[in-house]
Amino acid sequence: MLLPRVLTALIGIPFLLAAIYFGSLPFFFFFLGIVLLGLREFYYLAEESGYPCFSWIGVLLGGLLFFSVFLNGVSFGQLTDNQSTAGFIALILIVLVSRSLLRGATETLLSEWSVTFFGIFYVSWSLSHLLLLRDLRPYGQTITFMLFVMIWAADIFAYLVGKKWGRRHLAESISPKKTWEGTFAGVLASVIVALLFQVCALKTTLRISEAIFLGLLIGVLSLVSDLGESLIKRSAGVKDSSNLLPGHGGVLDRFDSFLLTSPIFYYYWAFVKH
Repeated sequence: MLLPRVLTALIGIPFLLAAIYFGSLPFFFFFLGIVLLGLREFYYLAEESGYPCFSWIGVLLGGLLFFSVFLNGVSFGQLTDNQSTAGFIALILIVLVSRSLLRGATETLLSEWSVTFFGIFYVSWSLSHLLLLRDLRPYGQTITFMLFVMIWAADIFAYLVGKKWGRRHLAESISPKKTWEGTFAGVLASVIVALLFQVCALKTTLRISEAIFLGLLIGVLSLVSDLGESLIKRSAGVKDSSNLLPGHGGVLDRFDSFLLTSPIFYYYWAFVKH
């Protein structure tokens, strides 16, 4: 399984790095594809778990929400602010209710509403914060690279150390291969990457103590985010969210660590550092 993983990474990572580097439309279209595929996988997992949903409506509305954030951000401020995205969220509710009214009451009604709505926010809303992070001035490009490298380093070192020295399972019923030894190595790797970015690119913006804090935060939260998606897969009784990426599983399997980390990392920079 190692060769397919390496080949997929060698093909995909250059496109991702180019998207981060150029930002704007290349970044938007790259992650719009990720969001649409991720939504489709989420609704597949939900249906496999026995929870009916409006899958294609969810994919469409999730894509439109991502587009709205790209154009308008996530403002929920004063009436004088641009609140188009907030308005679109209200429209999502109207569409879901109207869809059910056309068919009438069913036993699966609440499942269809709640699962469809949650999927939109779990995937599209969460990952849309990458757009906002990349667009932060003047260091959006740098901190977007920082987030990705921290998560990649945490994932790689957790895997390598866990495979060689891991003895104590972290959450065996959810993710049998994760160990405490690998987890500590992954979090440490995240901290080291954060410190390297502080020294090399963010010395005037980020204090060492802040870099350590962000490294710990992202290292731990990326693990929680990963385990959260694993819970959904266990509920569905499947190993991967799809077989789209050889050796890696599905899009959600590759970007699950960003679902919880992207919003938190963005709001830290937007509120604390801006």
